[in-house]
Amino acid sequence: MNDDLRVLALRLLERKPPPGPVLPPRVLAPGTLPALIKTLARPQTPPDPALLASLCLKYFYAYVHPDSLGTDVSLDALTHLAGQFARRRGGAPQLAGQGDLRRFLLHHGFALQMLVDLPKTVHLLTALLTLAVPGRQGGFLGLDLGAGTGILLLGQYLLARRAGCPAPTLVGFEHQPQVAGRADALLAALGLGRVRRADATRVGTFAGLPDGPVACVTNETLPSAGRRLYKEPFPAISAALYAALGPRLTATAFLPEAVWVSDRAGRNWLRLAPDNAFAGDGAGQDRPLRLAFMRDVELAGERIPVARVGEGLAGLLAAPWRESLCRRW
Repeated sequence: MNDDLRVLALRLLERKPPPGPVLPPRVLAPGTLPALIKTLARPQTPPDPALLASLCLKYFYAYVHPDSLGTDVSLDALTHLAGQFARRRGGAPQLAGQGDLRRFLLHHGFALQMLVDLPKTVHLLTALLTLAVPGRQGGFLGLDLGAGTGILLLGQYLLARRAGCPAPTLVGFEHQPQVAGRADALLAALGLGRVRRADATRVGTFAGLPDGPVACVTNETLPSAGRRLYKEPFPAISAALYAALGPRLTATAFLPEAVWVSDRAGRNWLRLAPDNAFAGDGAGQDRPLRLAFMRDVELAGERIPVARVGEGLAGLLAAPWRESLCRRW
């Protein structure tokens, strides 16, 4: 009887996912995930937001269902998984009898939430693909710090290939073991890069990397607007990166290109950028950097309040889905 009551009580929490397809049908590009990667790796292919959104959603599906790599996943299947993810906490009829899947979505929820906020993820990928990096002659070593699902490492692969580098070396660091393992397996299966389970706030994490300059670093371990920096490890990761690899970062392209923080009142501002090792210039810093408040980022040369990243790309998601999926920052 107690078990029956528990089941009934849990059913009271169930809700249906948002109605309709997760994407407007016109947005979804046909093709398997490897085919989309191959298309976007060509420099003559414009980085169209719809194409990048399709890439992200099919990458999301492959992260959860790795046996789907050779499948042109339908919009119905993508919507079904998005609905299961959106209702992973409260439950939904689509999750009935799928305890293993629900636990997976819960355990990987933070990383996947960063990925499926398509307007923001596509904005970041678009900005990443504008970065100036070495071409074919220079080789390419790229690092993703706090890699999560590895989507920005995939973006670095596209960046390198579009710049003429046929075989970039790409390494991500992710401290959550289950997330690191899943991202590593997926990126290895795609032949793109590797993700190590490691704490990027430790200098020793960066030992053993291939020699030579670092072409690109992505690091989105930032809190949402108005939260103190200590909510995420961005300052500590930046400090460890520069302590370990400083001389190798003189020509590195970064995403974000810079971060703007301030005091609570917004009177004193600091620009964290490569020229100050993402630590500020020291002027007027009477408190530790970790106590500063997150404000803006620079992407593709434009300074944007972090809450407005992806704002112009909201149409990549169908309107009913935006509230449940747009939660990156």
